[in-house]
Amino acid sequence: MGIVHRAIIQDMPPLDRIPRNSPVNVPMLSGRAGTVPRKILFGILITVVLTILCVSAFALPAPPPGAGAGQFNQGIGIYWPYHVLLMSAGFVLLAAGFIIARYHKTANWYKTHKIFEAAGGACIVVGMVVGISMVAISGFPPLRNIHEIFGVITGLLVIVAIALGLCIKRAKESKNSIRVSHRWLGRITIGLMVLTIILGFLFLSIFLRR
Repeated sequence: MGIVHRAIIQDMPPLDRIPRNSPVNVPMLSGRAGTVPRKILFGILITVVLTILCVSAFALPAPPPGAGAGQFNQGIGIYWPYHVLLMSAGFVLLAAGFIIARYHKTANWYKTHKIFEAAGGACIVVGMVVGISMVAISGFPPLRNIHEIFGVITGLLVIVAIALGLCIKRAKESKNSIRVSHRWLGRITIGLMVLTIILGFLFLSIFLRR
């Protein structure tokens, strides 16, 4: 038995002197056992993100033999502004829908949240199609760098999160579980979108310098 626990027991009155119906206040131990400080978690997260960015900078695939400058100019060189615009608009709309649901619950918050999330999801899906198409036109192999992989994963998570949101009102028995899953999946998806956008600008800057 530790010293702190001994002190707590010594400070308590004998059991035979405590009235039967009186509440007993046990001193609380300060601190949280087994918890990791937020600064350490934040430092680990920043380290992981920087590692991914550094590794990604050297993970760009070399153009295949058939991918010349003409093909690049017909694919990524032309369509990247549309891809960036659609993905950025989708991120802004999804983030706005999240902020409305989390911090601005007015009388019509659910309808506004649904409109923003549906519009953002549509922009993300169309942006994915444009991104995959421009990579294919340029002659690069698909899903060969971490930005493309994160982009596809994030797009699928957006679709799943929106589908879960639409199922909340229709569910009868597991409504609370679906609501919690939708909420946390939305948070994870927005975080992945931020990382994917950063990686996208990194890859784009390297591509345009070639």
